[in-house]
Amino acid sequence: MKSACNRPVCGVCEQKLVKNGKTSSGRTRWRCLSCGASTVKSRPDISAKSQADLFIKWLLEGYSVNQLGVAKTSFATKCAWCWQIEVPKPQVSGEIYDQILLDGIYLPYNWCLITATNGKQIIDWQWCQRENAPAYQAIMNQLPAPKVVVTDGGAGIKTVLRNAWPNTRIQHCLFHIRANTITDLTRNPKTVAAKTLLALTKQLLTIKTPQEAANWIRLLNQWHQLYQDLINEKTYSTDPNTKTCWWWTHERLRRAYKRLERLSRSENLFTYLEPEFANKNIDSTTNQLEGGINAPIRRLLNTHRGLSEPHMKQAIQWLINQKSTDPANPIKYLTNQHKHLDQEKLAQPMPHPTAPPQYDSAIDYNPKYQDESLHIRKDWTGH
Repeated sequence: MKSACNRPVCGVCEQKLVKNGKTSSGRTRWRCLSCGASTVKSRPDISAKSQADLFIKWLLEGYSVNQLGVAKTSFATKCAWCWQIEVPKPQVSGEIYDQILLDGIYLPYNWCLITATNGKQIIDWQWCQRENAPAYQAIMNQLPAPKVVVTDGGAGIKTVLRNAWPNTRIQHCLFHIRANTITDLTRNPKTVAAKTLLALTKQLLTIKTPQEAANWIRLLNQWHQLYQDLINEKTYSTDPNTKTCWWWTHERLRRAYKRLERLSRSENLFTYLEPEFANKNIDSTTNQLEGGINAPIRRLLNTHRGLSEPHMKQAIQWLINQKSTDPANPIKYLTNQHKHLDQEKLAQPMPHPTAPPQYDSAIDYNPKYQDESLHIRKDWTGH
């Protein structure tokens, strides 16, 4: 059937077809009055759109295969081509943003996904093995330098920022600072010094004005004056065979304080409060990225447990594409790309057979596959 119009023509004699009842599945059957050939009308575009709709409902909207009313094996077969379509990335517009939030999430199969957002939508993403300088360099090379970058201070990012975005200010995520302090001091420290320092760290998330920031730094300096001798205490080894002669007695407490001291001196704690960013709504944490992107990714993987490595990456990319500055219409995009898949298959040359056909009515003359079975033999067949 060569036409997809309302009156298709016969693929044998090219005469017009007439309706001839319906098939058991409810599709209209067409018959040629000239040669008697019978067929059904095929609309690959409608089929592809229906399959893409099933795929997206299952992948992103939380529908189970049973809720879609399709058998599992039938669903897997019909939607297999959807996994072959590459998910589009948002187009880089060249816009200079007031802020860009950078953060990574570690995923199964030893993958890490670094995402960049403008505080509301995803701008770009980068797959890597772990958060390091080359991974951050790759994503920064694709984007114009913002005025402020909000980060948790991952490994290698500061070096890359100095090279890729030298004029960009840094805002260290206050929530990660709090989390790191809790890791060192626990949620219920026993000493007064540790309790005081933990309470001081928690105050970071409540600071809204430059005056409050200045007061916080003053309290941090007072804490150091009060407990300086405590964090400088050393414990000496009595074992003559040990290589370590001494260590800090209160190592975790000292590390927690030194982190806060280093960040306050680097002027990366309260960048969001500086006068030049007063009306820019600069974030003090990467919580929007954590809650708006990383959390949905984890829910997606929990819903679709057991995805293979390529399918996992594909599923995540469809999710973050829908949260990007240039989201694609997934059903429309998949349907359009399905046409290109069909054209690529038609353009591919037929592969040469590497073995005799499994079902055939001819006698194979290829000597490579000749054995004691029936085949054409040349030369004398005597004993």
